[in-house]
Amino acid sequence: MPFADIASTPVYALMAFGVTLAAMGHLFGDRRIVAIGLAVLFLATGLLLAGAYQAYDEQGPLGF
Repeated sequence: MPFADIASTPVYALMAFGVTLAAMGHLFGDRRIVAIGLAVLFLATGLLLAGAYQAYDEQGPLGF
């Protein structure tokens, strides 16, 4: 499945979930939850960058 076909809204929601999870881990003092939240955040960031690069590569800088 091409990354450019993924809408950005679910990826942003995944980023928000990762940040929330990491913050809750900090509040409760659980390092594993913090690590999982950061991993989710980095995964979502990677998906967003991969989708943006693929969309740029397919359509060019101006979308023509």
